[in-house]
Order: sequence, then structure tokens, then C-alpha cells
Amino acid sequence: MIMKNELKDALALLRKIKFSKNYRKFSFLEINRITDTEHIQKMITSIRNMGVIRPVICVRVTFVDGKSQLYVIDGQHLFKSLMSEDLEIPYVIIDVEDKIDMVQKMAMLNNSSKSWTLLNYVNAFKMHLKDYYQLDDLRVMYNIEPLMLATICTNGDQSSISGSRLIKSGDFKITNPNAQEMAKAFNDFFLKIGRADRWVKHHFLQVFLRAWGTYDHEQSLENLDKHINIIKAMSDTGAAEAFISKNIFNLTK
Repeated sequence: MIMKNELKDALALLRKIKFSKNYRKFSFLEINRITDTEHIQKMITSIRNMGVIRPVICVRVTFVDGKSQLYVIDGQHLFKSLMSEDLEIPYVIIDVEDKIDMVQKMAMLNNSSKSWTLLNYVNAFKMHLKDYYQLDDLRVMYNIEPLMLATICTNGDQSSISGSRLIKSGDFKITNPNAQEMAKAFNDFFLKIGRADRWVKHHFLQVFLRAWGTYDHEQSLENLDKHINIIKAMSDTGAAEAFISKNIFNLTK
């Protein structure tokens, strides 16, 4: 149900709609420069049949490249559809407090059509925050999904739920000085267990973190080869963690 104040805010925003055919005045952030050609074609058909029913959402900021620029943060497909038809761009400029506020508003706007993944958040925040940039570097290097990699980078200090919230908040920090070495080692296991149940993989990572510095890496990889089919078939995460501790990493506790 739409509340009265929310309706007032929406109407106030609609009154701020501007129009422009000066396409060059608009800039795009790295995260939304890539567009889907098929989606643009469908949107062009919709525009021809129904017209335009919403504006492009923009911000004017200086913190992206040091000068005041108008950036499209939602509606890049609409923008390119209108430009291809040589039509005016309806747009509104919303206020953002800082880089984190901008990314969070981008996520809210995009969630209305398709939910952002953790990778979307990483890609957005890495434009401005060093730890997210390093996280994505490790992700590309070792092909480990963001949440598991974030767990390695914080040495298991976050649960999967709080770790997810941490990434989305813009407050993620790499606190583990051995993060790259551990990511490289875990990648050897991850390549083998990739098709296992996601919670089994989560518990495998937790055991790996506990075993770090005490286990024999090559022996553990050999152990995994012997038991890989059992692990991939598991769904009982409690049993999986006990099995992995004993049979892969030779932990007694």
C-alpha cells in the first residue's frame, strides 16, 4: 500500500522531470555501460506503441572523475532506445550524499525490475572503494563466488548472511593478511567441488579456514579426489562438515 508521504514524494519527483536531446551531456558509470541489444529493441517497440511512461534517473556528482557530470544510474536501456529513435530524453536528477549512497540507490532502483546480485554490488562499489576492487581482482583471478571469497578475506569472521549484508552495505574490508594465498589454495578445492550443494560448499570453506596453517595441502587434495562423489552427493550440512574435517583435512576436532 502506498503511504501518503510516499505518494507526495513520487509526485514531487515527477514535477522535476526535464527533457533533452543533448545526448552528450549524459554519462554512464562503468557498471551500467553494458546494455542488452535485444532488450533495447523490445523497448523501442514499446515506445512506438505506447510512448514513454517513465523518466531516466540521473545524478549530478563530482566524485566519479573529479568534475561535475550528469550520470545515468537507472534507465540506460530507455536512454539508448530513445536516442536510437532521435527522441528527447525525459530525466530527473536525484540527490545522493556520497558514493555509497549512490550505489545503494542504484541497487534500489534496479531491484524494481531485476534484483541485484552480490556481484552487481561488488562491481558498483569497486569503482570507488579499494577493498571491493581487490575483492573483484581475486574473484577474477581464482573464479570463486563473491560471498565465499569475502569469507576468506575476513577469515571467516562473518556468517553467510551478515557477509552478504556487509558487501551490500559498502562497508566490506579485507582484514585477512593471507587472503590471496588462501584464495589461491581454496581455488584448488573449489575447482573440484564446484557442483556440490551450496551449503556443503559453505561448510567445506569453514573447515578449510579452521585447517589453514596445519593441514597438508597436497594430501588433502588427494583425499578430496578419493571422496569427491560422496561430498557432491551430500545435502546434510552437519554430516558434511564432520566428514570433510575427518576425511579431507584429517582434523581430529
